[in-house]
Amino acid sequence: MLADNREIIIESDVSAIHRAEFDFKSFTFHFQPIFCLKTNKVVMYEALLRSRQFASISIEELVIDVISSGKSDQLTLLNLEAIRPYLNDPKFSDVKFTVNLEPAQVASEGFKRLVNYYFRKFKIDMTRVIFEITERPCSHKMFNDVLVNTNSMTANGYLFAIDDFGTGVSNFEMLCELDVYMIKLDGNFGIKSLHDIKCQKVFKFVSTFNESFGCKVCAEGLETEEHVELARGLGFCFGQGYGLGMPKVLTGIVE
Repeated sequence: MLADNREIIIESDVSAIHRAEFDFKSFTFHFQPIFCLKTNKVVMYEALLRSRQFASISIEELVIDVISSGKSDQLTLLNLEAIRPYLNDPKFSDVKFTVNLEPAQVASEGFKRLVNYYFRKFKIDMTRVIFEITERPCSHKMFNDVLVNTNSMTANGYLFAIDDFGTGVSNFEMLCELDVYMIKLDGNFGIKSLHDIKCQKVFKFVSTFNESFGCKVCAEGLETEEHVELARGLGFCFGQGYGLGMPKVLTGIVE
């Protein structure tokens, strides 16, 4: 959680952003654990944006408003600032952190320079951070820009994930075009898997992607122990959902 009003300074070699100002008191981050279903241990935390100032607006609407105002790079910076303290904390040395990025953020002209600069400046280990590309309709040009930036960065060691797989832009085209570390099956398939035979078939099919595409596969929407056991039995690498752990302020979760 970022509790202070701070001014983030990006030095002049990142021409897209010279200075980004945020009222950090209006934003917080909760972190939801992602478990290895074989060991039942937390292996990742997903950073989830929250806002007290705009509590009446959904996070999705708030994010779209921020990006529409031309501040997609600042939003990326906000997410990186949220996880950086934990990357340096020995208590969390065995886990990765994931941050959600809209396609517009990844497609931004300044995205690669900003991330490269930030990781160099703070000596961040690339293998500790996963950028989740979220589901959002976008133009053909934006989609292509996402592919170009992502493939360029994965070739240099950055890790990306396809979030909400099976919906919107998080689909087979992206899976075929990108070399991703992980895909996260949309939670609706997980939630409905116990009672909807078609959703269960999709659930089972996607569980095989670990072998077929060489990427980790995470089942979202594991709301009950029954969901967890189904995902574990099908061989999913990772699981996420209220049946495993609720989003919380991170301090004190890991002893």
